[in-house]
Amino acid sequence: MRHLQVAAIGTVLVFNAGTAMRSAVIAGDSGDPSRFTYARLYCTSDGDTHFENVTVELAKNRIAPPAAPIYVGGNLPASGVYFSGFEPDWGAGDLENRLNHPAPAAQFVTVLHGVFSVTSTDGETRQFRTGDVLRVEDTSPCKGHITVVGDQGGYLMVTR
Repeated sequence: MRHLQVAAIGTVLVFNAGTAMRSAVIAGDSGDPSRFTYARLYCTSDGDTHFENVTVELAKNRIAPPAAPIYVGGNLPASGVYFSGFEPDWGAGDLENRLNHPAPAAQFVTVLHGVFSVTSTDGETRQFRTGDVLRVEDTSPCKGHITVVGDQGGYLMVTR
């Protein structure tokens, strides 16, 4: 699968078979370490899913003295972390058959390796690459989303 990447402000547009797919907003694009932006997939009352970008404000904090202060924020509780591996093209059949699935729980997903395309029920597709962070909140009874893994397979770290 060949992709033509075109830089835009804070995003990468990827064209594949005439369909535009929007990449995740890269957190470091602004060059400002006091802000971190990630994608959120959420559900509306009609059960449909949509993407939005969420920016977390970070404040300088000395969390590991004597090390210099770093920017910290978004202190959210987590109960566990797991890793998952995906074979190449996992989910391609689901996309072909328009088979959505809800997230098993509200969780943060960090791409450790590979390319993951996620399509919401409103038709928007975003691609997530190594280092990208996505918050999925489209749990049942939401209609969910479709995830397709690139042709190289991939790994995710999931934090609940």
